[in-house]
Formats: sequence, C-alpha cells, structure tokens
Amino acid sequence: MRVVCSFVGGAGHLVPQLPLHKVLAEAGHRLTLVGRQSGIAVASEALYDSIVVRPDPRATPSRDIAPLVPVDIGTELAVVSDYFAGRAAEDSFDSVIATLAGASLVICDELDFGAIAAADVAGVPVVVVSVIATGALVRPSLVAASVSAMRQRHGITGAPRLRGDLFVVPFAPSMRQAASGEWADGPDTVWMRPDPANPQPQSAAPATDGSVVVTLGTEFNTESGDLFDRILAALSTIDTPAVVAVGRDLDPDRFGPQPSHIRVERYVDLGALIPRAEVMLHHGGSGVFTAAALGGAPQLVFAMGADQPFTANRVTALEVGLAMDAMTSTPEQIRDAIRQLRRNDAVRARTGALRDELLSLPNAESLLPALTALT
Repeated sequence: MRVVCSFVGGAGHLVPQLPLHKVLAEAGHRLTLVGRQSGIAVASEALYDSIVVRPDPRATPSRDIAPLVPVDIGTELAVVSDYFAGRAAEDSFDSVIATLAGASLVICDELDFGAIAAADVAGVPVVVVSVIATGALVRPSLVAASVSAMRQRHGITGAPRLRGDLFVVPFAPSMRQAASGEWADGPDTVWMRPDPANPQPQSAAPATDGSVVVTLGTEFNTESGDLFDRILAALSTIDTPAVVAVGRDLDPDRFGPQPSHIRVERYVDLGALIPRAEVMLHHGGSGVFTAAALGGAPQLVFAMGADQPFTANRVTALEVGLAMDAMTSTPEQIRDAIRQLRRNDAVRARTGALRDELLSLPNAESLLPALTALT
C-alpha cells in the first residue's frame, strides 16, 4: 500500500514517527514524506519513494542568538491554537491533499491538524502519533474552534478527530501528564517503544564515564540568550569531560576558547554519548527527554518554551533530574546542580526504572497488523 507520512513542525515532530515508517518500508509499502526541510534531514531518504518539502521558516540558518524571554504557559498554548491549528494547518492541508491520490493510509504527528483534515477529505484512514512526551499541549477545548473552522473551510463535516483512527504514543505512561480528563490517555491509546538512536541491550544498564552532555535543541538553541555561556562557565569549573552541542545554526568558535575537557560542537551523536553521560543538560524537548531516559542519564532541564515547562515538571515529579530557571540560573548554581546529580545513585536508579519502562513497550513491528487493518 501507499502511505503518506506528514509532520508539521521540526525534527521533533518527525522522529517519534520513524519506527512506524521503518517497519512499513521494510514490509514493502511505499512511503511519501511531507514536511519541513530542516526536519527531513533526520530521516533516511532511503525509506521514502518520494519527499515533498514544505515551506520552512528555518531553511536559512540563523547565526544569531535571540535574548531569552520569560516562559509564559498561556502564550505557548496559544501557539497551538493560533499557529498549529491555524496557518500551519492550512499549509499542511494543501501539501498533503496533493499527495493523497492512490494513498491507503496517512501517518502524521498530533499537531498536524491539516494532514488529519486532508485525510478526512480523501477518505483515507489516519494514524496520529503523539510527539509531546507529557501529552499536555493538544487539548480539545483549546484547539476545537480553530480546527473546526479550518475543516469547515474545506467542507468537512463532523467533529474533529484529533486522535485519528489510531493514536500511537511512543512514550512511557509515567511520562504522560494529561492536561485534564478531557485528553487523558485511555483504551484508544496504543503504546509503542521509541526508537533509540543507539540501541542498548534491554538487560544492560549503561555504564557512565563521568561525562556531561549538553544540548539546547535545534529550535531553541537560537533563542537561548546567554544560557550556553553560563553553562560553559559552570562546566569550566568541573573537572570532567563535557560535550556541548550548539546546533547547525551556530559557530562553536563564537563561544571562545574552552578548557581542554570541554568540546563545543555543532552536531554530536547524542545516542552514542548519553548512555555514557553522568548528567544530561537540555532544554526539555520531548525527544531529548526520551533520549536521556533511554540512555539512563539524570537530567538537568532549562525550559524555554513550547512543551518544555511540562517536561521540566515531569522530570522533577519522576525525580529523574532537576529543573532550573533558564533566565536566572547563575554558573555557580548550574555547577552545584550538576554536582548534585553526579554519582547520585538514587536518581540514576529512578532513571533506570524509566528506561526499563520505555524498553518494555511494544515494538513498532507489533503495531504493523493494526496499521494494515485500517486500510
């Protein structure tokens, strides 16, 4: 069968879907990928018969770092209703509907309301994949009006089907933090093991080398003010190997000379580094939250926006790490937090339990019959 795979945001909206894409391609099905160029780069082009590139606001890398702004939950939720359920949904609808002739199935991320609508117009079943680890952003009461208006413009009747025909969650149940009972995971949820970048044997606990790994993601790295500088200042006072990934947009040289134990790189293989790390510092994106858990690394979270505040809350609730204020934390406070997490057997044990929970989820291959049964 022919499958159209769509994602509406950056790489974080695509990566959670990839296990499904891989098993479908390996089973001989023909896949078309629709999404932003900056996100497509994380996928293997060999999986797809064709790729449709959508307009990408990050196609031209930014060399500058914007100042940090205070986290405002209301503003972040408004982005979901006003942008993802608004302009982004219209753009996605136009891109996806043009690919659906002869398609048997659509797979998209949970914020890709336009792809869901396009599937409804074409009469094609749709699999919706959760890409927000905590499950806290897509709230029916928040997006219903915008999504319904978009659907009406395209002549679609009936209530929006935000979960599609199958709702797949590639996160551990304990990572979820439903905004309210209206969107709690329930019997219609299908759980799936996420795809680790560097698979570890399920029985093997990662052995640390004492290192610290840092990333602020691929979207918020250029909206992080002087946070990289404060983190680097903290790391300079700790005699342990550290790797700081600043993203493709930024030149590592802009941060100046660093002590010999600190590497500043545009890109690093987080899947290879995290299992050896003693502490993982990050922005709270769903993907890196999951990667740190799969790698068994205690986490230090600096939320700056999007779903990150919810991730930070979940990390602290699960006691697998600490959350810090991205705007105000000093190098000394960051240093002390790193020291608190290093060689912390209790935190590492809880992180190991979360890793085991993730690895115990059904693999993508086991979902293949459910996917094909929809068509």
